[in-house]
This record gives sequence, structure tokens and C-alpha cells, in this order.
Amino acid sequence: MREAIRVPGMSRTVKVMLVAIIVLAVVSTPALLPSARAGQGEGNGSTMPGEVEMGEPKLTELAVEGVGSRSVSYDGAIGRFTVSVLRDSLITAVSDGNKAVQAIADAVAENCTKTEPETADHTAPPTCISPNGLQTVSIRIREEFDWTDQGRVSLGFLYENRLSIAIRGTGFAGGLVDMVINSGGDHVRFDGLDFTVSRRAEFERLALLDAIDDAQATARAIAGHMGYEIVRIVRITPAGFDPYAAVERMQGDDAVAAESAAAPTPVFGGSEVVTSRVSMIFELRPKT
Repeated sequence: MREAIRVPGMSRTVKVMLVAIIVLAVVSTPALLPSARAGQGEGNGSTMPGEVEMGEPKLTELAVEGVGSRSVSYDGAIGRFTVSVLRDSLITAVSDGNKAVQAIADAVAENCTKTEPETADHTAPPTCISPNGLQTVSIRIREEFDWTDQGRVSLGFLYENRLSIAIRGTGFAGGLVDMVINSGGDHVRFDGLDFTVSRRAEFERLALLDAIDDAQATARAIAGHMGYEIVRIVRITPAGFDPYAAVERMQGDDAVAAESAAAPTPVFGGSEVVTSRVSMIFELRPKT
């Protein structure tokens, strides 16, 4: 038997509307609750019962620096000189300076060859082998002044001719200094002697490869000790090359002392260490 809902004191129309509102509320409530629970789950990252959260394993980055070094012997030398002449006359300064330069050029042509002779005697004292010969670096001519109580006073005209000469091997390095100074006389200023390496680029690349091997070995050791394994190399950045001289190079003051002693200039070639550094970043993950 069906029972009617009776509300005393209300009209029939109001009763019908009230019943409709109650029925609508009862029907809508179950539909809204799942939506609210879903929205709440999205906001706080939680999962519903029965669901399994799947995610990638966390990766770790490791930054390592590798160092590689190669020792390389000098196989050449380059001498730098300046012919300097100060005269009252511009013409005289240029003329005397050019004579000194020509005397040096004649000495180089007489004592040096472009290549090693096929019948060279390797038991004899070292000889001068200069493929490019004497080179002019720069020429400057200017008037020199001095300030006195009477004002600026001209000291004359200064002629400067900067020269360089490169030789193969290091055995004739001291002889090169003596040859240039003796031929140019008092007009020559010795600027320096530097040893050179003809295959430097090759040794720099070899040092770089050694640095990469060093960085990888260090990364593997660290990862293995911590229970990780290397996934990939993220970044590799070469840090340049650092040459460290193994011997002191002869400078101008040493040449002056050797000249004043009127004895051959002793020069001893040696070697240097070419060092390369590289920075690498590795991506790691825990071993499974």
C-alpha cells in the first residue's frame, strides 16, 4: 500500500515542489561524491586503493675532472734580436743600422743551411739548420728626446730593426746567440731564446685523450663504490692545454753575461710537459 506524504498547513502546489527538490537532492548526491574524490586525488598526488604508481628510477649526475700529461722533448729553438742604432742624423742612423743587419744576414747565410746535408757528420759539432733563415719582425725609426732645464732636447734618431731566426734542433742554440751578437756587434740587443716543439699539436691531442681516460676511470670507480652504474655521458668540456717548461729558458741578461765573458754561450735543451684537462658529467643510476 502506497503512503502519501502529508505536510499540514501547506498548499498542494508547494507540497509538490518540496517533494521534487528532495528527490533531486537524493539522486544527485551519489554522482557528485566520486567527482570530488577524484579532484582531491589529483591535487595531493595520492592514489586510490588498488592503483599502482609507476615511475622512472631517479638518476644522479656526477661531475669529474680528468688530467692527462705527455712529456715532449724540444726539437728546435728561435732567437730574437734587435739592431738598435742612435745617431744625430736620420740618414746616418739608418745607414749604420742597415750595415749591422746585413752583417748578421751574411753570417747566417755563411753558417746556416736550409736543410741537413745528406752527408752530414753527426759526430761533428752541431750546425745551424734554419729552413726559413733570418726574418724581419719590425722596423721602427723615431726621434728621441730628453727633458732638461732648457726644455725638450733632441737626442737623435733611433733606428730599431727586430729580427728572429728559427733553427732545427737545440744543439746550435748557443752558437746562434754568439753568431748574431758577434756579427752585429754593439748594435745588437739580445731579446731572448725560446725552445720549440714542432709536433706540439699531436702531443696536445694525446694528452687530451689521456685526460678523457682518466675522467672515465675516476667516474667508474666512484660509481662502483657507491653502488651505481654509468648510464651515459651528459657533457664533456676540454679545459685547454697547459705547457710546463722543464728547464729555464735563456733570457737577455744571461746573453749579456756570456758576451762579456768572451766565451761560447752554453745552452742546454730539455723537455716540457704538455698537460690537458677535461671536465665530464656522467648520468648514474642505482645498480639493479
